Amino acid sequence: MSASLAALYSPPKVWQANPWPLPRPPERDELEPNRNEPPVRQAASWTCSCASLAWVMNALGQEAPDGGQWDEWVAVQELRDLCGYGAVSPDYGLAYATGVDLERLYNSYGFTVERVIGASWADLHYVAERFIGQIGGARWYHWSGLRGTDGFSFNLANPSPNWKGVGDNLSATEFDSWGAWNAVMITGTL
Repeated sequence: MSASLAALYSPPKVWQANPWPLPRPPERDELEPNRNEPPVRQAASWTCSCASLAWVMNALGQEAPDGGQWDEWVAVQELRDLCGYGAVSPDYGLAYATGVDLERLYNSYGFTVERVIGASWADLHYVAERFIGQIGGARWYHWSGLRGTDGFSFNLANPSPNWKGVGDNLSATEFDSWGAWNAVMITGTL
């Protein structure tokens, strides 16, 4: 009984708050693309995917392998070096409309990618609000850089202005006319 009586007569301990630690904010990728980067215009009829790829790399601040800015021919060579000569050619442009070779190239430069196959208007609006990338339309038979959205249309870095009547904005009507759409969006770094 003496042990329990001693506890009654001992001085109280001072209470100290032990707050929960504040939650850490989620890791934020420091990827800050320049959505206003000027488009890379294509010089050949079959290089729209490569000119768009060059625009994305320039907008991301990625230096070209030879130093300086990317152009369509650097992108052609990089795709061919990584994926084989047939990845892009004068006969048909980009070999795989799904953008798998584009994804592979972006990954080789340390970028993470979300590929959207058969993208709906809503799908693209969601990713275009957050990321930049490339889109290709099956009936449009063309690839373009995708800067973002203004809520009503997609803002493009079109390597061939006014290809099939589409300029630097892709409206809902044009979207419906020229799909099905595939997208390759840069979501972060590896």
